[in-house]
Amino acid sequence: CAVCLTCVRACPYGIPVINEEHTAYINPALCQGCGICVAECPAKTITLGRFEDRNINAKIESYGQETHANAQGGT
Repeated sequence: CAVCLTCVRACPYGIPVINEEHTAYINPALCQGCGICVAECPAKTITLGRFEDRNINAKIESYGQETHANAQGGT
C-alpha cells in the first residue's frame, strides 16, 4: 500500500481507512464487495478474496443504476 488514498476516495461506501500501520484497511464485515477499490488501486494491493467476479460485476452494475436513478431525481 502506497497510502495514496485512492481507495478511500473511490469507495462509494466509505469503507477504506488508513490504520495505525499507515496502510489502507478495509473492514471485511462492512465491505459491500463492489470492487471499485480493487479496480482503482494503483499499487494493486487490494483483493476481494471472498467475492467472485460475478458478485463484483453485479454490485458495480447495481451501484451504477442507483447512481443514475439518483441523478435523474429518483431514489
